[in-house]
Amino acid sequence: MKSTLVILSNRYPYPPGEEFLQAELEVLSKEFEKIILIPTNRDTANKKQLGREVPNNVEVIHIFENDRTSVFFRVLNVFTNRRNRKWFFKELSKSLSYGWKAPLVMLNWLSIACEIKDKLQLALDHLDHHIFYSYWLTPSALALTMLKEEGLNAKCVSRVHGGDLYAERHQPAYIPFQEKILLGLDHTYTISENGLSYLTKKYSGLENKLSVQRLGTKTTRSADHIKGNKHSSVLRIVSCSYLKPVKRIHLLAEALKHCQFPIEWTHIGDGPERGKIEETIKELPEQMKVNLLGNKKNDEIMEIYRTNEFDLFVNVSESEGIPVTIMEAFSFGIPAMATDVGGTSEIVNSENGILLKKDLQALDIASNLAYFYGLTDEEKAKKSRCAYDTWNQKYNAAKNYKEFATLLKD
Repeated sequence: MKSTLVILSNRYPYPPGEEFLQAELEVLSKEFEKIILIPTNRDTANKKQLGREVPNNVEVIHIFENDRTSVFFRVLNVFTNRRNRKWFFKELSKSLSYGWKAPLVMLNWLSIACEIKDKLQLALDHLDHHIFYSYWLTPSALALTMLKEEGLNAKCVSRVHGGDLYAERHQPAYIPFQEKILLGLDHTYTISENGLSYLTKKYSGLENKLSVQRLGTKTTRSADHIKGNKHSSVLRIVSCSYLKPVKRIHLLAEALKHCQFPIEWTHIGDGPERGKIEETIKELPEQMKVNLLGNKKNDEIMEIYRTNEFDLFVNVSESEGIPVTIMEAFSFGIPAMATDVGGTSEIVNSENGILLKKDLQALDIASNLAYFYGLTDEEKAKKSRCAYDTWNQKYNAAKNYKEFATLLKD
């Protein structure tokens, strides 16, 4: 029997989030005869009508459809099942070292993982004939690790990105079962060299279980069309992110107050900080034009890049894995100005953009916008070509995901 690839996502193909999984799924669907896509977030059971289109050979299975299990009974399952209970006590002492909240976080993770594990066993026949791929190193990856320990004879791997990788991003600074998952899975793929370095320094002896497999995006531009934009007296910048504090879009809005030249700023994305940002926009000088486009589907974002001329993509986040949004901008020859966090320095450099220090203020952003505005058209065009070349060499979806498919099948 030929192997079927089973992908465990968080919500995909349902919104919000994980838009970048679309490009990967398109390539993987051409490399596997059949793919089963399983969103593991319970909320998706009520969003079937909102799902994005998937390739014809991709079957979406809703493991939580019509499930009414309460949190109480989910937690009870941890302690009434001997195997599940063992996982709790193996991790308890470690979690306690991070304070009283950490064991509660750990118990929640474990209860979700146990539920996913049980649902997979009910939903799928012949588990040993599948290849399992968790998109995140979260309870879904823990569920696969538990199945492996219980005798599953199938290849089980995971990606790890940012929030599921760096413990310091959490309060408390603890990610449950991380080392045990890395040991239990056949392989884990970081999306950046920074992520790989972080894990190999944190856990010794896992080098043969870890490697880098970069994400990628697709484009509708070819190298021949990357020639730099037409001369303009206006600096046209674009940003794309969820409007939450960690993305620091409010700092970008503040920075425009300090710029003495005309700027047209387009932001793609929505979120809880929108009201705060709109209030700042009201205070901007007349030479500033702002377009808040709200949430857009991935195909719509690509069309925005294709049909508009942008001089610079801006990312001022205080925390990242490696930004897919920058890959998308680069694929259209848009240079980037971004903070040096996570794996961002692996994609942005002085040739294809501007790398900012992490601890920046609005004035720092403004001065770097002024620097870019002052470049000659030829200098901007050179950065544009370098941005596209970086994408094509390192973050081209067709190349990266075909290579990843080969590793999955090996």
